[in-house]
Amino acid sequence: MNTPNPRLESARCARLLTLCAVLASITVLLMFGIFAAAGIGQDPLQYVHPAAEYARILLRNPPVLRLVIGLDNLFIVFYCTMFMALGSLLWRSGRPRLLVGAALGLLSLSGLLDLAENMHFLTMLSAAVQGLEIGATEIGLQVLESLVKFHVSYFGLFLLGWVLPGETRLEKALCFALRWVQLPVGLAIYLVPAGLAVPLVITRFAFFVLALWALALVFRMRESGSGAPV
Repeated sequence: MNTPNPRLESARCARLLTLCAVLASITVLLMFGIFAAAGIGQDPLQYVHPAAEYARILLRNPPVLRLVIGLDNLFIVFYCTMFMALGSLLWRSGRPRLLVGAALGLLSLSGLLDLAENMHFLTMLSAAVQGLEIGATEIGLQVLESLVKFHVSYFGLFLLGWVLPGETRLEKALCFALRWVQLPVGLAIYLVPAGLAVPLVITRFAFFVLALWALALVFRMRESGSGAPV
């Protein structure tokens, strides 16, 4: 019977984390590129609109919208796997286990809510393509799903900022951003007038991409021995 090697298992988790962080960031950039080039994405569907306007957004380009949702489903797989690997590393390292478990639980829940949101988008898109009416109640439910998803993820990322290693400058910067940048920016998006929310949404997007790359770099450096041990 083979005895598990903790160092080997940690190295495997670190490699999985870095791989999924890179793949997740690439997927986000592809979705943003499609939105910038064609104006097609989920963001406009995460706000309340009159039923006719909501249907118009859905039907602007159904094949491209399905592509974006498919990419987002890949993103969910990548970031959930990344957080699972990260949780394993933090758990093994002796970080505060209550906070690690809470952060991982919230981020896993946000992934499930994200997937439910996407399935609802696809359901409404199929209905709109067939000429069926999308009612105000269903639109309100969709927006509620999006709001809950984002706010659960903000909470999980905030907790993550208190359990990640913070020895190097990069690690300290990442922890600071998780605690004091993403949370206020994310909350403010839904509290300010719509016109002022656009730069905040762009800031949130930039944070996600940079945080994914920072996580990949942090744990790549730790795996190679150039950073402090987890």
